[in-house]
Amino acid sequence: MNWFNALIAGIIQGLTEFLPVSSSGHLVIYGELFGKGDGGHLAFTVFLHFATLLSVLIVFYKDVWMLITEFFSALSDIIKGKPNFKTPERRFLLMVIIGTIPAVVAGLLIKVTGLDEILENIFVVAFMLVVTAVLMFCVDRMGNGKYTEVNSPFKAPWIVGGIQAIAILPGLSRSGSTIFGGLLGGFKKEFAVRFAFILSIPAILGAGLIELLGVIKEGNLGMNPAELAIGFIAAMVSGVVAIGFIKMLIKNNRFYIFGIYCLIASIFAFLVGFGVIQF
Repeated sequence: MNWFNALIAGIIQGLTEFLPVSSSGHLVIYGELFGKGDGGHLAFTVFLHFATLLSVLIVFYKDVWMLITEFFSALSDIIKGKPNFKTPERRFLLMVIIGTIPAVVAGLLIKVTGLDEILENIFVVAFMLVVTAVLMFCVDRMGNGKYTEVNSPFKAPWIVGGIQAIAILPGLSRSGSTIFGGLLGGFKKEFAVRFAFILSIPAILGAGLIELLGVIKEGNLGMNPAELAIGFIAAMVSGVVAIGFIKMLIKNNRFYIFGIYCLIASIFAFLVGFGVIQF
């Protein structure tokens, strides 16, 4: 890998991680075409995941800092025997915790049962890209809800969390699915986007740590520092741009753009799977 490849890889990772087009699906398609690469490339990919995590922290730093301080404050109140989750900040914290639980359970089950390798099938990806496309067309047609952290019932984060758990399937966009889940749960559109990306923090962190442990176990951490830095910065910057793009499109009902793209990507994946397209 040279510096240009590192730059392109970083940009692609940053964009596909947050744009509702499924980064995992693109990785499966890439692996089917060019092979899965060696441990050094896997280590590079893991590092890019942490770069995209930094993108969310940069864009939503106020929310992240608030959640961190509220977590320790709530923990202190619980120890004192005076739990209080009635304020908007504490409700938001509880909503994030609730929304994270289904994905953690689903991720552990998939790892324990070994389904992760089975699910990384090009035809599974192709089908799930169609599902993602349908969800994106639906997002534009869903009305603006009425809930935020101030007044949302706690069933809403369960809905979002459950859909995020299903979005572990490669080809099914995590960001697109959770935004759809938020609207389905009655969130206001801007809050649905905000909650979806805040909810991505534990998901990206958990996935990145699991992958990192795998790389360390294999003992292949060969990475060029310069290429690593280029890829990291590219992924971080493109991630910030992608999040801003999503926040703009949700206001203008333009998610159908991603629906069209996912349909095209699905057709491409099917052609790759049947051997029509080869490199």
